[in-house]
Amino acid sequence: MRTLIAIAGIVALDQVSKALALRVLETGRPVEILDGFLRLTLTHNDGGAFGLFAGFGGVIALLAALVSLGIIGLLLWGPPQRFSVTVGLICIAGGALGNLMDRVIRGAVVDFLELRWHELSWPVFNLADTAIVIGTTFVVIGLLTAARHGARELP
Repeated sequence: MRTLIAIAGIVALDQVSKALALRVLETGRPVEILDGFLRLTLTHNDGGAFGLFAGFGGVIALLAALVSLGIIGLLLWGPPQRFSVTVGLICIAGGALGNLMDRVIRGAVVDFLELRWHELSWPVFNLADTAIVIGTTFVVIGLLTAARHGARELP
């Protein structure tokens, strides 16, 4: 039950942040938060990560739904995982479901966070994307440490 509550919490934070962004931001009018580093830029992405695969929103939504269901199934009924892997999978599922909700409700994912450094700019993203990246990092670290510990146990 805690797993589902944690996933729902990530989805809720993501959806609240997007609702606020839609309420206070205008497309094409960025708002500087930390000059030269962070600004809020409202965009709508009907493709995949970084705007790739534009126009394939339906396929991406189907894949996101399948991945989310698979992860939730693994968390609820799969074998016990390392803590870091469990936390990572919760973050990935919550982020994927947050973006899936946008695709279903709005037809595109709402992005609004933009990191900049001088003239370089990271593609605009949202809290769901952040949860997915953090979750992936936790899973990779958990799997790498498990593999390393497992290798030490061999004669």
